[in-house]
Amino acid sequence: MSKANKRPGGRSSRVRKAVFEAVEGLLVERPGDLPSMASIAERAGVNPTSLYRRWRDVRILAGEVAVDRLMRELPVPDTGSLREDLIGWGASAARGLSTRRSVSLLRIMAATPPSGETDLRKLPIARRLEELDAMLSRAKKRGEPTPVLGDVLELVLAPIYLAALFLGPIRDTRDVARLVDRAIALQATSR
Repeated sequence: MSKANKRPGGRSSRVRKAVFEAVEGLLVERPGDLPSMASIAERAGVNPTSLYRRWRDVRILAGEVAVDRLMRELPVPDTGSLREDLIGWGASAARGLSTRRSVSLLRIMAATPPSGETDLRKLPIARRLEELDAMLSRAKKRGEPTPVLGDVLELVLAPIYLAALFLGPIRDTRDVARLVDRAIALQATSR
């Protein structure tokens, strides 16, 4: 097959997809249990050494699976209004956390963070944080009162995730709007 006829992604993409599907499948079968690299490799049909070479640790792999799912299923909106962007994003996150698979991934990420890592840019969630930071930067350029990323994580995202873990997903967009309004109001009063 010539280079021009090769499919995008190739073998590496197929292996990654098989591994991610294996992780998600095992998490659904055994919610709350972090699968071993050996069981993931067996289900995905790859050599365990390939997993260790690429991801080093099952916690890193599970984190990447969760973030990949977020990136695909919950794109960051760009409506022209920070409030509407955050409400849309938060409501999508809450809806996305209504499945057993999503809650299993969230529980694994919450229970097994990478040991000792404090630099957010090195965590699997870094790509998602960059998208959110871009949303906030757009709003700031438009002159809107704009909370900092940490406040959005603490005042909007954390309550959504805590509810999903302990109470069930937030189902009412008005509850998400209340969280967003609190974050924006905090920034407006601190000017």
